[in-house]
Amino acid sequence: MLNFISTNKAPNFQYTDEMDRFLMNTLAFSVGLVTEDYSTFDPAVLAIMKSDPKWLQESVVWCQSLVVGSLADSGNYDDTGELMDEFNCLLNLYDRARQRELTSNEDNLFLNIHDKFLALLLTDGELIAYLLEEVG
Repeated sequence: MLNFISTNKAPNFQYTDEMDRFLMNTLAFSVGLVTEDYSTFDPAVLAIMKSDPKWLQESVVWCQSLVVGSLADSGNYDDTGELMDEFNCLLNLYDRARQRELTSNEDNLFLNIHDKFLALLLTDGELIAYLLEEVG
């Protein structure tokens, strides 16, 4: 698998922790919604889910639309299908890691896709500003 990215925008590395947390929460919420396994969720998230039963589904839709929209706009994918294949692979690997230790190849694949997504998300200044405003 060739994993080249191309961008004329500099990544905003000062937001690496926040964007990584957003990407990983997107994966956790997405897998949790499907599997109904919330064991990795923070108690604050569980409290929100208890008070608003639709919160998780709405959050997954919101998070996924922001991630996929940003990645699609990056110009690094020929079509949405290619992007969705990588996103679904990342979700499947996240779910697998929840169940058992990943093999070396699975772990490397997860890290490659995760790091590619993170690097591209960090070049999206509009997304970063929006998330800082919404979450901050």
